[in-house]
Amino acid sequence: MAIFQKAYQGYSGPLTKPMDRTFVIFRYALADVFQSRLFSAFFAVCFLLPILLMCFIYVFYNLEFLVQMEVDIEELTEIDGSFFLLTMQYPQNFMLFVMIMALGPAMISPDIRNNAMPLFLSRPINKPGYILGKLLVLLFLGSLVSWVPALPLFFWQGYLAGGGWLGDNLHLIFASIVTSFIWIVSLSLLSFAVSAWVQWKAVARLVFFGILFFGSAFGGVVTEIFGGSGGHMVNIFAGIEVIMRDLYRVDSNLLDWLADMKVSYALLQFFLLSMISLLVLTRRIRAFQVVS
Repeated sequence: MAIFQKAYQGYSGPLTKPMDRTFVIFRYALADVFQSRLFSAFFAVCFLLPILLMCFIYVFYNLEFLVQMEVDIEELTEIDGSFFLLTMQYPQNFMLFVMIMALGPAMISPDIRNNAMPLFLSRPINKPGYILGKLLVLLFLGSLVSWVPALPLFFWQGYLAGGGWLGDNLHLIFASIVTSFIWIVSLSLLSFAVSAWVQWKAVARLVFFGILFFGSAFGGVVTEIFGGSGGHMVNIFAGIEVIMRDLYRVDSNLLDWLADMKVSYALLQFFLLSMISLLVLTRRIRAFQVVS
């Protein structure tokens, strides 16, 4: 055979879809997550709260059991948006925070520290596909411990309450889904940005924790000294409370402290946090390594 006939020829076969390539990143990253027995145990514990709440709702409507336990029915609290906010959404947000702090800072740094990023991006995978594949892991796991188990609770409560309760409270389903997605996406992108620049997992977790709580403390000091809502713009805990209060339609006097901030400002806060984190992350992810 002549030499010219052995020249390089580009691949002309069928190409996979871009989302199929993204799901390759997702599948392997998800498998790495569950290699940790500690995280697997934590993930299982996250489902205890929805189960306990489902049992509580059943007992709430079991009059015979309440009479036997000598419970004053008139003193029972109504199951409404306030109930689900305090007993479900707040604990879920805390579990999401712990989960993302444990997983997020460890998902990007190993690929950068071990110079694997050029290998990823030399394949038919681009930056958005790589970031989305990693983000889908936290979205998937975060959904399983937040709004997904909340849906059966809403339907269970609607079935037992009757009288059109579910139709009158459909906004609770929307509130749970939107609140969870805002919390998961913003914290995940922030943890990825920290992970991309701080390449040691333990240090990255401390930096992630420090950014959030330093921002919370700094915002509280600024608000205390100067007043207004400017200090709350760097306190995402204040922002998520404002969003939850509005979506769950909860009385502002329900909680001991609520930030005096408009919902639009709170949404802008999380949008800016996500965009800044994404910008920092994309500048760090490169298809080549600069050697100094």
